[in-house]
Amino acid sequence: MQGNRWSFRAACGAAALAMVLLATGSAAAATAHYEILEGSEISFESKAPLETFHGRTQEVRGWFEADLNDPVGTVQLEVTVDLASFDTGNKKRNGHMRENHFETEQFPEAWFRGGEVTDARAEEGVTILTLSGELDLHGVRQPVTCDITLEYRTDGTLAMTTEFPVKLSDHAIKRPRFLVMKLADEQKVRIRLKAGPGREAASE
Repeated sequence: MQGNRWSFRAACGAAALAMVLLATGSAAAATAHYEILEGSEISFESKAPLETFHGRTQEVRGWFEADLNDPVGTVQLEVTVDLASFDTGNKKRNGHMRENHFETEQFPEAWFRGGEVTDARAEEGVTILTLSGELDLHGVRQPVTCDITLEYRTDGTLAMTTEFPVKLSDHAIKRPRFLVMKLADEQKVRIRLKAGPGREAASE
């Protein structure tokens, strides 16, 4: 009788362990790997009392891993941008920005790394994700929280857009001065990304 009780307990323990392993395996299988595709763009808007200009680049790369059916929780994410590739439409201003403000020889790239999705909601055919991550710019890391609009395209890719303010002083960047104008400390950053299943996902 004693042996039967121990056998029953062992069987229950084995069954419970199997359920945990199956649940873990299902969660892992639901997580997909995506890569940032060509056509993505990062831009910023700088304002001065007499002038507003924009800088843009498509030199963006990166990846993320997430369960988009159940996105709330920790996500793996990294988006990298080549700072020297930003174009403001003025060669002299571009050079001034790279040499004196971004200091691209010392800090050639900026990164946005995730992170955690704290909220997900559907609005008018798109999904809005609230993402907390970290911006590494000019050698200084700062936390960033933003709302990302996620849209599924018919070709199987994802379109993601977001915008958030960045203070130059938070990243030890000198505020650009052109003639007698000095730009605002806060700049508006816009991110437009196109993503698709990465090699890891395609090989599964």
